[in-house]
Parts: sequence; structure tokens; C-alpha cells
Amino acid sequence: MTTTTPETTSAGEAPFFPAPRSCPFSEPPQYADFRETGGLHKVTIWDGSQHWLATRHEDIRAVLSSPSFSADVRNLAFPLVHSNQREHEGGMFLRLDDPEHARLRQMLTKEFSVKRTQAMREKLLEFTDELIDAMLAKGGPVDLIQDFCLPMPSRAICIILGVPYEDHEMFQQHANAGTDLDVSHEERARTQREAFEYYTSLVERKRREPADDMVSRLLADHTGPDGFAPEMMPVLVSILVGAGHETTANMLGLGTVALLLNPDQRDRLREHPELAPSAAEEMLRYWSIVSTDPRRVATEDVEIGGQLVRKGEGVIVSLIAGNRDPRAFGTGEGECPADKLDIGRGARHHVAFGFGSHQCLGQNLARVEMQVAWPRLFERIPGLRLAVAQDQLPFKKNSIVYGLKSLPVTW
Repeated sequence: MTTTTPETTSAGEAPFFPAPRSCPFSEPPQYADFRETGGLHKVTIWDGSQHWLATRHEDIRAVLSSPSFSADVRNLAFPLVHSNQREHEGGMFLRLDDPEHARLRQMLTKEFSVKRTQAMREKLLEFTDELIDAMLAKGGPVDLIQDFCLPMPSRAICIILGVPYEDHEMFQQHANAGTDLDVSHEERARTQREAFEYYTSLVERKRREPADDMVSRLLADHTGPDGFAPEMMPVLVSILVGAGHETTANMLGLGTVALLLNPDQRDRLREHPELAPSAAEEMLRYWSIVSTDPRRVATEDVEIGGQLVRKGEGVIVSLIAGNRDPRAFGTGEGECPADKLDIGRGARHHVAFGFGSHQCLGQNLARVEMQVAWPRLFERIPGLRLAVAQDQLPFKKNSIVYGLKSLPVTW
């Protein structure tokens, strides 16, 4: 979680959220202090409002699974991520509460089921090989973000949804503007309008000329009084496209860096590709790339980790703090400490995808993409290495999703 905001205000005031990662590979040190001195602490966010920050793995799961907390950004007490969030996401299914959220979500889950995403494994391997072939033909150094990490999940989500991949530069720009917290309110609003116009045109085209893709199926089967409102479809598709490639692209870049800087882990994965599922879970835990979410607002008084949270108070959960919690990871005999990388760790209980009914819809797809990409990349290019010094890697400084702006590599 990185930001240019000062770590703390004057004495007696709440610290700011998100706090900066003093080291790109570790959690903000004050979050570890929070976790050890009590799971919930008051923090101040970008608009000056104060909310609770949950840092312990157990408390995070309690908040995200409790019906006493609402995910609805239209609640005036909700701790917003940025000034456009209520306007852009208000009324969207992912920001609704159960049972309405669960009812609408059920209409999408089949598209991202384990069975359906596993069936894409060969196609994902094909994409991976094509991208590696192109890099080898070009010769190093290359920017792995642009030449590998972004196009691989972008192609996948385009196939699933039925979005033309030739438009990838445009929708990647829209997604980047949506996650960059340094973008102004006006600029973010402008890019959201552009995205809405693009996806409105796409939805209308799918309505006229349906195909074998998710958008066409949603229009045919789940649009109307009992499904998604027609006017919400362009926003829904925009969010699915953005979430479907942006997060995985960042994970692929960060995971590659972690393996390059931990050659024992890289060699272990190359020699034992059957560790790919475990490696993916460990990378998700280790990086916890969603820097500012999830967020909730209490709809009644409720106690979390011994702290009373009153109705109308906001709670932000720190996924990276929860995923580095030594109470949840690193406690077994011979197990690697929570702040270290171990691709053989049993980390499936991490909260990188959130927890409860609102956890990430596309998690099965993201898992398969990572399981395919890293083993193949290091199998095909065993000499892959950084083309710049580690301290020159340009990490994102203030973003909803943590990651790298570029990743120069060679071989």
C-alpha cells in the first residue's frame, strides 16, 4: 500500500490510510504495530474522515462475513476510496448487500466456475507460448508488463466476455485511470464517460449480433426485471473487463520479480511444476495487491476483536496486514515465517480475494492464469533476469491495485 500522504498527522490524531510501504516487498510497518497492539485502530482517509482499520486475519474475516456490515457505497457513511466511487459504483451488484447481491452474483458465477476456467488452461498455455515466442524473437531487454503480464489476462477476459482484443490499449487505459489514485476527479470522470460510451456500443452490438460469449448470454438470460437493469450493463461489463485483467497483470509482474529475487523458489518451481497451485496461493498471500479495499460500514453496533464498532462507523480491512499475520501463517513446525516467501506453504486460507459472499468473482480464472504463466515462463526462458537494479524497479506509488509500472527483463 503506497501513497505520498504522510504516515501520521500531528500527535494525538489518527494515522493516514493507506500507509506507505517503506519496502516494496513488505507491509507498512505501522500495520504490523497495529496488529500486535490491537486489531482495530482509527485511521484518516483521503477526504479527512476517520474509520476503523482491521489488521488481524481473524478480524478481517469476521468483518467481511458479518451481516452487520454493508458494502453499499450509497450509504453516506461509507468510507469511499475516491470521490467518483459513489457515482460510478452505486447500485452495482458488487456493492449491494445480500440477499440481492447474492441473487445477482449467482447469474455470473457459472461463467467463472472452476470447471469453465480449468477448461481454458490449454488456451492460456497457447497465449503464454505465443507471448514468449514474440519476446524471444524481439530479444531482450523487454518490458515484461507490456509484453507478457498485461496481454495474457487481457486476451483471456476478452474471450470470456466477447470484447475485441484489438481494443486492448483503450480498455487498459480506462482500467489504469480507474485504479490510479493520483488521477483527478475530473480526469477519472472523463475516462469513465469514455468507457461507458465504448461499452454501451459493445452491449448494443451484442444485443443485435449475439455470439458465444458471456455478454451475449447475460443479455439473453439475465437482463430485465429479474436480472441486471439494461442501463447498468455497460458499467457491469466495464468493471468485469477491468477487474479481469488489471489485477492478474499486476500479480504476474510482482510474482515474477519475487521469483527472480528468490532464485531458490524459482528453481524449486521450475523443478517441481506441480507446485504451481501452491505457488499461486503464496504469491497472492505475499503481495495482497488490493491496497485500499475491502471497505464496509456498520449497520448496527457490533464487536470486532474486542472493539465496539458503532452503527454508521466505517471499517477498512488491510489485506496485506491480514495475510502477514503470524497468528495465521508461519506458526507450524518448520514453516516459513509469515513475512517470507515459501511457494510450498499451505496458504489457501489467505484473504487476498477478500472473504465471505463478496470475495472476488474471478478468482478461479486468476488462479489458472498464474498457475500456467510462471512455470512456462521460467521453463522457456531459464536465464530470465532483471535488466535494471532492484532499487530501480518502478512500483506504483498510489494505486488501488499494487504493482509495477514496468518490469525490464532480459536473458
